[in-house]
Amino acid sequence: MKIPSRIRIKAKVFYNIVWQDKVADDDECLGLCDPNTRTIFMRLGMSETEIIKTFIHEVFHALSIEHEFELPHRTVYALEECVFKLLKLNKLI
Repeated sequence: MKIPSRIRIKAKVFYNIVWQDKVADDDECLGLCDPNTRTIFMRLGMSETEIIKTFIHEVFHALSIEHEFELPHRTVYALEECVFKLLKLNKLI
């Protein structure tokens, strides 16, 4: 799956996708959504599965922020897994 360099979250709201060696102080962190700069940071060096899951995860954060509905982190993880499986089952990834 090709991850775009920019994604539209709402009609006039875009988030840039930026790849970095490190995305947070936590070395385990694979991605981060920054609503202030409207940027999704993705860690370099991930496996293809990690890339797709992290991208899905951070997009859910961006959607919940921009559409002003609160998704608990536990729900974001559950949705990430469901969407990943949906894409795999339908051979979209």
